[in-house]
Amino acid sequence: QLFATSEQKSYYDRFRHIELVIVVDHRMVEKYNGNLRKIRRRIYQIVNILNQIYIFMNIRVPLVGVEFWTNGDLINVTSEAEATLNSFGEWRASYLLSRKNHDHAQLFTAIDLEGLTIGMAPMAGMCQSERSVGIFEDYSPVDHVVAVIIAHEMGHNLGIFHDVHQCNCGANSCIMYAKISNPPPMYFSDCSQEQYQFFLDNYKPDCTLIRPPRTDIVSPPVCGNDLLEKGEECDCGSPENCQNPCCDAASCKLHSWIECEFGECCEPCRFKPAGTECRGIRSECDLPEYCTGQSLDCPIDHFHRNGKPCQNNNGYCYNGICPTMQNQCLAHFGPDAVMAQDGCFEWNKKGEGDFYCRKENNVTIPCASEDIKCGRLFCEIVPNICRRAYGDKGMVDPGTKCEDGKVCINRKCTNVNTAY
Repeated sequence: QLFATSEQKSYYDRFRHIELVIVVDHRMVEKYNGNLRKIRRRIYQIVNILNQIYIFMNIRVPLVGVEFWTNGDLINVTSEAEATLNSFGEWRASYLLSRKNHDHAQLFTAIDLEGLTIGMAPMAGMCQSERSVGIFEDYSPVDHVVAVIIAHEMGHNLGIFHDVHQCNCGANSCIMYAKISNPPPMYFSDCSQEQYQFFLDNYKPDCTLIRPPRTDIVSPPVCGNDLLEKGEECDCGSPENCQNPCCDAASCKLHSWIECEFGECCEPCRFKPAGTECRGIRSECDLPEYCTGQSLDCPIDHFHRNGKPCQNNNGYCYNGICPTMQNQCLAHFGPDAVMAQDGCFEWNKKGEGDFYCRKENNVTIPCASEDIKCGRLFCEIVPNICRRAYGDKGMVDPGTKCEDGKVCINRKCTNVNTAY
């Protein structure tokens, strides 16, 4: 028996938004005699059903784009499904992603795919530029059937395999059965849900954590689909499933009496009382913030003055934190690391390679003798062996103490009383 950690469970339980683009190939345009409006209406109906299917997986599928290949296909679309899928993935990565931000693209084709194939998608490819794709055939005039084909192929992209005999969804057939049934299914099986959780845990498809703004959604608003779309103030799903007390599920409008819906200083529909802490201190250099009782937002972050001594005089406060070279060494090299001896920092006087204080027009500028502890960070793991931190993040952080009474500002070791 397997148990999820609280961190994993939190990751599983978060709502996902798979921003979908559907590309309509040239054969589809010809099949519908160039009636793009009719194809759009069909796509909207299909995506609406797709959302009804995926809502049980805590997934929303906002349609953020529809593209028609009216003048001819932009890839070689053939009945060989795998070749077409690979070409479509390459085209998405090379061209579509740069034009339209989205998470997943599907090619809607009127070609008769070879054999019994009516759709295809790479296994566990969600959020990958070439592999977060699928193709599906206009196999049936019934929208629900086509929606199930997309749901099935997207399921593969989410790491879900075909169901086996012992898998159960409480109905005669499930979404991930190898063959589509009549009537078409609506639910994913218990096997599918376990495989999806495994995918989340091992592949971390973080592109699906971003909720698109309502202005990005191109399909007409549907009140009750739990997607916030144009013209809606809120959408909490159907009245029987709505969990948002601020929202009238029937109209997708906020109740007239509410003060707020979401926010750090908002509890269900009302401002939190004045004096409620909304942002705790991050360090001894930070200050807590409290709700005002008149706004849903937590006040702007405040902190102790820059230059205030911190960490037993080992550092000085800087924008709410206490930067020290010791802490930076721990972050770069782990718990055994310590700040290097002074001699290591002499390398920063070289002004070449990684050893410098600043770059101007891509030319490295050596540190002056008094500034050597404001250039490249040096640490020790083994005593008397200098280890440098690499890359831009390997420079000593701004605000770090470089001498008693001095801090690094603009790569210069500056008097703390005049630095700010």
